[in-house]
Amino acid sequence: MKTLKIITLLILFVTTFNSCDTNDDDFYNTEYISVPNLVSIQTQANYNVGDYLYVNSYINRLLAEPNQTNLLDIRKTTNNAPSFAFSYLLEKKVGDEWILVDASTPNIDLNLGKFVTGGFYNATAEFNVANDRYEFLCGIKLPSSGQYRLSFGYNSSSTSQVEIRSNSSSESISLTIFSDVSNLDSEGYYNFTVN
Repeated sequence: MKTLKIITLLILFVTTFNSCDTNDDDFYNTEYISVPNLVSIQTQANYNVGDYLYVNSYINRLLAEPNQTNLLDIRKTTNNAPSFAFSYLLEKKVGDEWILVDASTPNIDLNLGKFVTGGFYNATAEFNVANDRYEFLCGIKLPSSGQYRLSFGYNSSSTSQVEIRSNSSSESISLTIFSDVSNLDSEGYYNFTVN
């Protein structure tokens, strides 16, 4: 009888251990899609000291997915996530080093969404009910002349895409959108000069 109890406990332990999910995507309920051109850099031919470099993101609630006939309702998929976030960097070359451009409150022009800085810039596109989309628009003042570069690769291994993540509640699906960005070079930078 004692042997039967030990075998039963052993089987129960092995069954429980084997049913543990070690896949973080399953644990966090994460889904991935690719949709191009959801984030853009508002480029201009010439930049002068005091100009602003703007980054925007307009993410419609209904998105077309490759090889799918129906549009994906990202509000429904994420259980009405209030926002989507992505990160980026704007750097200025000083000597041989690239230095993060100061994007504190007096040096930004925030029109839509939220913007936080702290080692990188965290952009948040918030849902606008009237326009039925997530929106972000923010400019960073270009403080002095010289060489600059902007990149989206802080949280990504990709050089041509930005990773946009839903700010979903813990019990809802977390959606990550990979989106190609125009105007980036082969290393993932938008390079420009300020006069």
